[in-house]
Amino acid sequence: MAEENPNRLVEWLLIAREQAPVLRRQFLEWVENCKAEPYLIWETAVVRYGTYVFSALIVMWGCSFATNMLSTPLPPDAQAIASTGDFPVLCSDADCNQHFVIHRAFGFNDFPVTCPKCEQMSGYSARRCMSSTCGGQWVSPVKTDSASWCTNCQKAFP
Repeated sequence: MAEENPNRLVEWLLIAREQAPVLRRQFLEWVENCKAEPYLIWETAVVRYGTYVFSALIVMWGCSFATNMLSTPLPPDAQAIASTGDFPVLCSDADCNQHFVIHRAFGFNDFPVTCPKCEQMSGYSARRCMSSTCGGQWVSPVKTDSASWCTNCQKAFP
């Protein structure tokens, strides 16, 4: 027949129940000694360290409260921090060459996207090239390890 695993919680509760009268007697003796000599309260490690922890919590709460009180309030027209943005896109199809903007979460890099004009998966990230050759034209840059390059004039983007 297999042995049952003992229930440790029940054992702890039984031990605590057995020791309760002894602990009660020792606590009452400590209270009587503290009445006779009050400095014994501070000599007790539990009281001393409990006071330190409670004091530290009060100081941290006070610092937090003071920081909140001293910080400048937000203006009434303040808006939440944006989590999305607009990304310029250029269709790589030579017949279409449509420039459009998509609204996605920051860090979006799942190109190509569907072009709304030709409805093909040919939309790639676009940048405006301000060189004298391109004159502000939207291009899909070629990315290398060191930089991004314009496909028209082969100049590096800053």
